[in-house]
Amino acid sequence: MPSTISNCTHSAIEALQNGSRSRLHFPLITSRPACYDLKGFVPLKFDNNLSDQLGVDYPISEQVASELVLGSEWFTKLFDNKNLVPGDYYVEGLIDCNEELEIHNYTGLCPTNVLEVSPSAGSCAVACQYCLVTDGNHIKPITVFSNYAEKLGNSLERNRDKPLFYYFSPKTEAFSEPHLFNGIAHDIVRAFIRHFNRFPDSAVRIFIATKAGPQHLQVQHKGDSLFSLMGQIASKIQLNGSIGIMPGYLRDVLEPNAASIEERLDTLVQCRELGIYAESVLCQPLMLPYLTDENIHNYFALLASAGVRNIKPEFLTTEIRNLVILAQYINHFDPGLIGEFFRPYLSEENQNHIKQRSRLAPERGVCVEYLKKIKVAAEEHGITISICNWVKHELGAKAEWVRSIDRASAANGYRCLGYQTALFPDNEGAR
Repeated sequence: MPSTISNCTHSAIEALQNGSRSRLHFPLITSRPACYDLKGFVPLKFDNNLSDQLGVDYPISEQVASELVLGSEWFTKLFDNKNLVPGDYYVEGLIDCNEELEIHNYTGLCPTNVLEVSPSAGSCAVACQYCLVTDGNHIKPITVFSNYAEKLGNSLERNRDKPLFYYFSPKTEAFSEPHLFNGIAHDIVRAFIRHFNRFPDSAVRIFIATKAGPQHLQVQHKGDSLFSLMGQIASKIQLNGSIGIMPGYLRDVLEPNAASIEERLDTLVQCRELGIYAESVLCQPLMLPYLTDENIHNYFALLASAGVRNIKPEFLTTEIRNLVILAQYINHFDPGLIGEFFRPYLSEENQNHIKQRSRLAPERGVCVEYLKKIKVAAEEHGITISICNWVKHELGAKAEWVRSIDRASAANGYRCLGYQTALFPDNEGAR
């Protein structure tokens, strides 16, 4: 907890420091197999015979080999201690309300000004095993900041004249069950409502990325659902779904507490009915072994049927240790795909394809190959592609056309993560 906390009484601080806990039983999620409760599951244990185990036909550096071995040891420890998903509780904490929110610009190449709205820390209840924030490590308890709406309100007032997106939330699921039943998700939307009521000409806008279904947005707090609250400021909000390309049986394990694809797409439909801009999807993570022509085309057909007009594709980028966690499940369901999964990541030549926080991306040539397939399928279904500037920078040397892959998307107002800059007054956010 921060040493400086504004506008909070000593009694409130003491109560929260004493470990206020609320237990969760994920009542909104239908029963799915737990990551450590798969019938016949046996963890992979890597050793010095890595090339044979992984099915790769090139030498692996000592450093990469060591990280793979450490990853398998780490997974075994998590598996044995049943720490692959967070516990069934969250704790409440307080945060400094006067500090500015963090800028969301990991690569230094982002074209849109964005501040992060992150009302909790530690693990995320959705427990994605590929999480870009936790790298699959869900041991830390979930801490929900009960006074976060005040912090947000202060930031909004400071920045009301700037064309900024407030991104709810890049570091956790915006509508996770701790946020819903604590009420902080509702209070965050209420803070935006108060801000726009007070400053009708405010230039800021809201960007939400979520794996939630309608059942999440129907949860009420103090008599309000998120649908009813967001509907009051619908023209200020862009809501993007988050849906990767992978088979359902793998999705249920890698995203154990997320809504189904159908539910996520239904959320977009219902948000559009409220007047919210909800026509784009974060297509992440792209799991290479499952990017078959059939899977790609089925994916786009499903998105198009739900009115999706734009995607932002992102290949799985993660540290090597987290690759081992994902490989455990791929090996369980599809053991013949292990080599195909690892091969694009582990070569010595690819060890400089680093995004941020030592997250490794697949071989550049492989990315270009699959982007071609995604581009063709997207165009066939009338869907445009927005893409990260870092990806264009990294892959452009391999194929010049990658630099222009988002031309149609940009013409429609989408930038980078799929931010719809047309939402800003006079389109001032398109920079």
